[in-house]
Amino acid sequence: MTLAGRGREVAALTAALARIGGQPWVVEVVGEPGIGKTRLLDELVERARAAELLVLTGRGRPDADFGVLQDVLAGAGAGLPGPVTSEVGRYRAFRAVRALLEGLAGRGAVVVIDDLQWADAGTLGAIAHLLRHPPTGPVLLVLAYRGRQLPATIAAALAAAQVERIELRPLTVTDFAGLLGPDVSQARVMQLHQAAEGNPLYLRLLTGHAANAPRLEFAGLSPEARLISQAAAVAGDPFEPGLVAAIADVPTGAVLSGLDELLALDLVRVDTDERRFRFRHSTVREVAYVDGASWRTLAHRRAASELARRDALVTVRAHHVALAKLDDVDTLVRGSMVKMSTDPAASATWLQVAAELLDDGPERQRVLTLAGQALALTGDLSEARDLLTTALRSEVDNRPAVVAQLARISRLLGFHEEARSIVVTELAAHPGKTDSPEVARLKLELALISVIRARFGEDAGLIDDVADYARREHDRALEAAALALHSWAAYTAGDLQTAMQSCDSAKSILDGLSDGELSAWIEPAYWLSLAERYLDRLDDGLRHVDRGIALARATGRNYILTMLLSQRCNILRWQGHLGDALQAAKEGVDVAARLGSEARRGVSLHYWSRLTLVAGNVLEAVRVGRLAVATEGSEPDWWTRNARKTLALAESEADHVDRMDEVLELIGGPDIPMVERFSRPIHFEELVCADLAIGNVPRAADWARRASDAADPLLPGRAGLADLAWANVLLAQGSYPLALARASQAAAKFSLNQFELARALFTAGRAAALQGSSAAAIRHLERAAALFTACDAPSLAAQVARDLRQLGRRAAGTETLTARELEIASLVAAGHSNRSIAATLVISERTVTTHLSRIYAKLGISSRAALAAQHLRDEKG
Repeated sequence: MTLAGRGREVAALTAALARIGGQPWVVEVVGEPGIGKTRLLDELVERARAAELLVLTGRGRPDADFGVLQDVLAGAGAGLPGPVTSEVGRYRAFRAVRALLEGLAGRGAVVVIDDLQWADAGTLGAIAHLLRHPPTGPVLLVLAYRGRQLPATIAAALAAAQVERIELRPLTVTDFAGLLGPDVSQARVMQLHQAAEGNPLYLRLLTGHAANAPRLEFAGLSPEARLISQAAAVAGDPFEPGLVAAIADVPTGAVLSGLDELLALDLVRVDTDERRFRFRHSTVREVAYVDGASWRTLAHRRAASELARRDALVTVRAHHVALAKLDDVDTLVRGSMVKMSTDPAASATWLQVAAELLDDGPERQRVLTLAGQALALTGDLSEARDLLTTALRSEVDNRPAVVAQLARISRLLGFHEEARSIVVTELAAHPGKTDSPEVARLKLELALISVIRARFGEDAGLIDDVADYARREHDRALEAAALALHSWAAYTAGDLQTAMQSCDSAKSILDGLSDGELSAWIEPAYWLSLAERYLDRLDDGLRHVDRGIALARATGRNYILTMLLSQRCNILRWQGHLGDALQAAKEGVDVAARLGSEARRGVSLHYWSRLTLVAGNVLEAVRVGRLAVATEGSEPDWWTRNARKTLALAESEADHVDRMDEVLELIGGPDIPMVERFSRPIHFEELVCADLAIGNVPRAADWARRASDAADPLLPGRAGLADLAWANVLLAQGSYPLALARASQAAAKFSLNQFELARALFTAGRAAALQGSSAAAIRHLERAAALFTACDAPSLAAQVARDLRQLGRRAAGTETLTARELEIASLVAAGHSNRSIAATLVISERTVTTHLSRIYAKLGISSRAALAAQHLRDEKG
C-alpha cells in the first residue's frame, strides 16, 4: 500500500532536509509497530538522494556491538577499526564516529536509523554521545523507534537534546478509504479501520496483502515466554494469568516471568482493569495462536477443564470444548442454544462438532437440524439447505417450523418452485384454519413465493387467515408480518387502497414491537419497507430498513442483511441520495462476498450498475453490470433478468446500438407483465431514455404513452416519471412549449425525490432554451445543476454545465471543484503524471485517479489535455 495520510509528516521531514546544518539536527520518528515509520523513512531517503545528499542507513539489530553503526558507515565506505574491549575504547569509538560523520558531511549527510529500540549497546552509546556532542557541519540524524520499547538510557539522552519529534498517529477513515479504493463501501472501510485501529500494517494483514510480519517479533523469545504467548492466545483476549498457567501447565510465577518478557517487547499489554492482559492487536494474537499449532488441541482441552472447574459460562466452555473436540455434547448444544440469537456462526460451529461426536439416531438428527437453522441465519444457505433437506427425510421436532425454514432458504437461493412444492406438501398435512404459529409461517411463506413469482393474487387468502389467527392469539409480531406482506401483495395485485390500509396497520404494530421481539424474525421489517417504497412512503421505509439492518448486524443474521442493504439502496435512490445509495450497494457486495453468496452479490452489483447508469456514468454502469451478470446461476430469476436488462441498456447507450429486442425479451415483452402495474412507469421511462439515446423517437413515444397509461395519481412519483417521459419525447420531436409544460408538471410531482426533480428541471431548461426563453432556461438549469451536485450525480451536473455555458452562464467550472480537486487540476495542467501528483500531495495514485474522474465529470471533459486547457482558460479569467 502506498504512503497515505502523512502529508504533515512528509512536510516536516522535507523541511528538516532544507535546514540541514541548522537546528534541530535530530529528528525522532515515533510510532506503533506497523504504523508506517519505515515507509516514511523510505520517502525521506528518496527525497534526500534526489537532493544529492549523502544518505547513510541502518536498522536496529541486537547482535554485534556497534553493528548498526558499522552498517551505517559502510554506506560511505568507512567503518570503525577493530573490536572495542574497554570503556576507554568505547569512548574513543564514540568520538571516532563523530569525526567520521563530520568528515563525510560535505554538502550534507543524512543518517537514518530505523528500529532503534533493537540496536546494540555500542550503537546506542554512540548515538547518546552524538546527542550530547553534536557533529559540526551539515548532518541530519533521523531515528525511528517504537516508543514503548526504547531503552531508558537513549530515551533520557533524547529528552535532554534538541530534537524534533514526529509522532505517527493512526490513519483516519478517509486515509483508509484512499488505500482501499473506490470499490470498497464506506461501511467496510470503517469496519476495517476499527479492526486495524488505523494501522496500515494491520490493514494489510486483515485484507491478505502482506506477509505475517508480526511473526518475526516472536522469533527472539525465550522458550518459556513463547510457551506463555501460545497459551495466552488460546486463553483469549484479554486473558488472565491463572488460566494461562493452567493451559501451559506451569506455575503462575512462570507465567508472570514470561509476561514480563512479552510486555518488554510490546507483544502484550496490561488491560484496562489491570488484572488481565491483552495482545497488542488481534493479528499478533493470531500469530501466537498459529505458533502453538503442535499442542493447540491439548491447550484447549486444558482450558476447557480449568473453566469447568471454575463453573464458567457454558458459552465460554463450549468454545474450548469444540476446538478440543471433547466428548461433551451437552456443553456444545447448551452453549449453541444460548449463542443462536446473538452469534449464530459460533452456534453452527459447535452444533456441527456435536453432530460429529454423535452416532446416527434421533439426537444426531436434532443436532443437525439445529445446525442447519443456525447456518441459515449466518447466510450459509447452501449448506443449511443440505442439512435441513437431510433432516426432513426423518422424523424431526416441530416439523412445520423446519419446513418453513427450508422453504425460506430455497426461496432466498432462487429455487422458487422447489420452495413452493415443499410448503404445499407440508400444508397438506395441516388442512383448514391456521392452528399454530409454525403453520402460520408456512402459509406466509407460500403467499410470499406467489408474490415473488408474479402470481398476483394467488394464495392471497392465506395471508388473511394468518392475520386472523395472529389477532386471536394476540401475536403482534405475526400480525405485523401478515399485514406487511398483505400490503406488498395488494400492491402487486393492483389494489392500492388495500395496500395503503394494510401498510398503515403493519406500521402501527411493527413500530410498537421491541427490538427483542423483532430481532427473532427481521424479515417482516423488510417486507414493510418494500411496501412503503412501492407506496412512495420513503421516509418510513428507510426508518424500517435501517432498524432491520441494525438488528441483523447485532444478531449475526447475515442471511437478511444483504437484502436489507439492497432495499436501503433502492429507497435512497428514490429519495435522490445517490451517493448514500451507492454506498449501500457496495456494502451489499462486500457482505455477500464474505458470505460466499454469488446470488446476493449479483443483486447488489445490479443495484450498483443501475445507480451509475441513472447518474449518467455509463461506462461504470457497463463495467459493474458485466460483473453482476457474471454471477448469475443456472436458473435465471427476476434479479438476473433485471441485471441483464440494465447491462443491455448501458451497453446500448455506450455503443449507440439498438438492444431493445433483447431488453424486451428479458422483461416479458412490451407490456412487461412480470412487473407490477404501478411500477411499470419506472421501466417504461427507462425505455424512453434508451430509445431517445439512439434516436428512435417514434418508439420512445409509444413507451411514454404506456407509462402514462400505467401511472396512478395516488403515486405522484410514478405519475411524474410518465410526465418526464413525455417531456423528453416532446423535446426530441421539437415541440418545445409542450415539452416545457410537461417537464414542469413532472417537477411538481417530485417533492420526495430531488434527483428526479433535477432531471425534470434539466429537461425544462433545455426546452426553454430551444424556444428562446433564455432567462427561464438559466433559472431551471442552474437549479438542476445544484441539485445534481447535491445528489452526487457529477456527470449529469457536467451536462447541465455545458448547456449553461452555451447560454453564457457558468454554474459548473473550477468554482465547483473542492480544494483538493483544484490542487490536482493545477498539477495536471502543469504536466504532472498521476504518480508525480500522488508523491507531491502524499496520497495514493488510486486516490488521484478517483479525484480526476470526478473532475472530468464536473467539468464535462474527458482528457488531461482538455483539463489543462480548461484550467488555462480559468486562470486567464
